[in-house]
Amino acid sequence: MAQAKADKLIDSTIEALDGGASSVKPKDGASLIKDWITALNKEESLSDVSDELQELHDELTGKEPDGKKISTLLKKLGDQTAKAAKDVEGDQQDSLKNLAESLKEFSKELK
Repeated sequence: MAQAKADKLIDSTIEALDGGASSVKPKDGASLIKDWITALNKEESLSDVSDELQELHDELTGKEPDGKKISTLLKKLGDQTAKAAKDVEGDQQDSLKNLAESLKEFSKELK
């Protein structure tokens, strides 16, 4: 994933999540998730994260999104992101750690 695009996507996601659950509509989240899936599909080592994102996207775009399931998926994505952060260095590591924390905190708001 190109560094500048990755940084922008990380920043956009953190900004959306940090606004709280009441500020993010499922369609907005689904659009952001599609951007992530597109970016991650280029990285074979991240296919499991892409699969989780697809499941989250499907839940958000369904007729009746299940808050508990969404919360579980976000927590899992937060854990995967924290793990991925250990494999990079510098500013991107900090960005991924912040993203992981935002995902986990957002998941708590949905319980």
